[in-house]
Amino acid sequence: MNILLTGATGYIGRNLGQRLLKTPHLRLRLLIRDAARTPEVFKNRAEIVEGDTFQHDALHEALDGIDTAYYLIHSMQAKGNFEELDRLSARNFKNACIQAGVKRIIYLGGLGARETASKHLLSRIETGEILSENPSEIQTVWFRAGIIIGSGSASFQIIRHLVRKLPVMTTPRWVKTKTAPIAVDNVLDYLVDAVELDTDKNLIIDIGKESMSFKDMLIRAAKVMGLKRWLIPVPFLTPRLSSYWLLLVTPVSFRITRALVDGLKSETVITNDNARLFFPRIEPISFEEAVKSALS
Repeated sequence: MNILLTGATGYIGRNLGQRLLKTPHLRLRLLIRDAARTPEVFKNRAEIVEGDTFQHDALHEALDGIDTAYYLIHSMQAKGNFEELDRLSARNFKNACIQAGVKRIIYLGGLGARETASKHLLSRIETGEILSENPSEIQTVWFRAGIIIGSGSASFQIIRHLVRKLPVMTTPRWVKTKTAPIAVDNVLDYLVDAVELDTDKNLIIDIGKESMSFKDMLIRAAKVMGLKRWLIPVPFLTPRLSSYWLLLVTPVSFRITRALVDGLKSETVITNDNARLFFPRIEPISFEEAVKSALS
């Protein structure tokens, strides 16, 4: 089976690609904007096509003969109107997949409701909707995840640095918002197993273990790390001030911390049972186990 992976230089894409390389009957191809930035692990092991979803020739070359295509692209780091870039990228990709005869698109987006989502989460939702809008021509398996806990995850870096550096934290109101964290290994389990999923219908699959607040995550992560931490709520910390506060104590960029904070202004919880129905063999590990694994 021929697989195309986009976003292979990102955190999830890089780890997913390594998993796919270990599956004997899959042949892996990568679409990478700058071939010089190809992670070392893929060199001489996967076919590389240089280009992006805004270059039609490169896109058609990358999709030629492909059975299943992973879409792990977002424009969070882009300057200007990232929402329009996300829409155009998704539409280009979906149309090129249909033209090339690709059977399935696998997409990883974020949890959240359209009515309350932040700009970044709303863009991820719109991307999923665009990829899914031609079910008679191509199938889309759309996974939706909350905060991903893993050693290279920006969200986990923020949690780890906050817990390690601040015995007492003044926290804004958004730390009480519910979300559904999930271990990166479980995210990869779902993404890999989706290649062989026996269904021809479009699916939206919410993944995660349990709902908890960001405050709960900080306290429970501290316990795993053998630390005791105190959180003092401060109601006047705006999302922008919160983002600067995170920037002071974590190595994560302002653009990413701002997206995380904005996303935590509204609930991002699981709203369907499709993960259990379609992937019964996968049992997500607990938050504590995910933190231990990330730390190790």
